[in-house]
Amino acid sequence: MLNGMEFINDEAAIGKWKNIGWIDDTKGLSLEHLSDKSGEFEDLYFLPNSEDYWIFEGWTKGILLIHYGGDEPVLTYRYDIHSFEGKAYLFLKLDDKTEVFVKENSNRYQKATLGNHDNIDMPFADDDKVIGKWVSVGFGGSELLENFSPDMKSDGLYLKSIEFFADGKLTQKYMDDVWHDRWTKGFVLNSHRTTAASYEIREINGSDYLFMEWKMGNYIYGGMKPDYYVFARVK
Repeated sequence: MLNGMEFINDEAAIGKWKNIGWIDDTKGLSLEHLSDKSGEFEDLYFLPNSEDYWIFEGWTKGILLIHYGGDEPVLTYRYDIHSFEGKAYLFLKLDDKTEVFVKENSNRYQKATLGNHDNIDMPFADDDKVIGKWVSVGFGGSELLENFSPDMKSDGLYLKSIEFFADGKLTQKYMDDVWHDRWTKGFVLNSHRTTAASYEIREINGSDYLFMEWKMGNYIYGGMKPDYYVFARVK
């Protein structure tokens, strides 16, 4: 059962879809007045037998289930598939717009092998400057690399702190969990997500700040560029 619904197969949906934009219409099925990509997600996969992945809780014919985590409700969105000039397009009807995707392939993907993963089999290389504990003070897109200043500090961030140990071990403390991973010079190696997140240290107004790529679901499954966390050194 999918949120109270029986699974009905839809072979036309199975495979990978690429976001090409959105229309300001929750009922329309037209490629006219197509706006730029919205940033919700770049790639969308329909896995066989309604297998779930990332924020996608599964699907049944005409319906896609999305859950953004925590106590948030499971959202139910309708989709329609139509062909124009020999290509299949999927129209995903959200609350205030319709996301439009073009089909890239009909591969029968599996969650275990799905997504964008990095090589984390890197030998350890020391970096004395990074050793110690850092607390998160900022989060945002790539613009944060150029625009961050100490007066932009944020509270209540999901990733609370990160601590680098001299032997290459690493601890990341989240709101509700603790991850034990590894690092090597220039990279945080996350075994939980099989990602290598690059980091760099910058001195701003006499204090050190660590900028680290945030490679989670948006990067792994959504096809998006990574966001960034900023950390201040604990003295």
